[in-house]
Amino acid sequence: MLQGMEYRDWINSKIKINQEFLYLTQADCRSLGLTDEDVMDMTAKAMISYSLKNAEMPAKIGIHPLKDTLMHAMPASMGEYSSCGIKWGCCFPENSRRFGYPQTTCTLILNDYESGAAISFMDAVYITEVRTAAVAVLSAKKFAPKNFTKLGMIGCGVQGKQQVRMMLNAFPDIEEVLLVNRSEKPADDLIAMLQPTTSAKIRKSSFEEIAKNCQVIMSAAYIPARPNPQIKDEWLFKKGQTIIASDCHTFYEDATPKSADKYLCDSIAEHELFIGYGLYPWGLPEIYGETGEVLAGVKAGRENEEEFCFINNVGMAVEDIIMARRIFDLALERGIGRILPL
Repeated sequence: MLQGMEYRDWINSKIKINQEFLYLTQADCRSLGLTDEDVMDMTAKAMISYSLKNAEMPAKIGIHPLKDTLMHAMPASMGEYSSCGIKWGCCFPENSRRFGYPQTTCTLILNDYESGAAISFMDAVYITEVRTAAVAVLSAKKFAPKNFTKLGMIGCGVQGKQQVRMMLNAFPDIEEVLLVNRSEKPADDLIAMLQPTTSAKIRKSSFEEIAKNCQVIMSAAYIPARPNPQIKDEWLFKKGQTIIASDCHTFYEDATPKSADKYLCDSIAEHELFIGYGLYPWGLPEIYGETGEVLAGVKAGRENEEEFCFINNVGMAVEDIIMARRIFDLALERGIGRILPL
């Protein structure tokens, strides 16, 4: 991977920095053919870079125009990869009902690391979709119990579909996937999309059944202004159970994360900021460490089959920026996208 002025010179041979930028649509980004392995490798590198203090990433600030909506500014600078930029990530849960398109919309500006000039404006829905699923799978690789067979998935939209797909590819011992979603169609669509590709049985379920039967529970839903617990703490068997959330503590009673043998988050600074937003009205549990520290080998993952592990990953800008650099490089190499004047 090129770095520093050598990387800038390569970019400048394709577009005129500070005069032009590369515009990439969602279709452009998807057309590049990144594999799950590509995405997980980049995502792991980003999380490790952040937790080892090799990246600059202020805690995401945001605005919340309507009830239960969010718009987060997510900047990051990664000297190891000569990359910097900012994602503007938005989640409006009523989009489907009101306007007929998904709740998540994201765009990203990538900048020249040496001068700060904008070099690309791109869709970031695809980036958000796959890197979030990759974080969940990477967490499962470190914290899921050995040879688990039952996976619970709360939230069956774009994120849920990707998480289930990646998990089925990464963990061939899964025999059953239980789904919960606030409306029927996304769950039906997930089953229609993924059931033909796997021998595992995928079916709709309930919060209670998932809590009582699944060794690994994942969630990828919108984040309300305050937690809206749907899973009673008493339903969980906990011993040997792993919860991997992409949406804070939304579905869990306060006692659940606070009873974990190991409670982790992707960015301590970001989750502490979220206390001020009201997302953790009862405070955070004692934090064992950051997920990136475990990926780096600085801290241990699951150490025995009795531990109850709760991993709370809400997504980080470093993951977006490292993915954006890879997409930008491939697009320039292949002549994909439109070069436009600044």
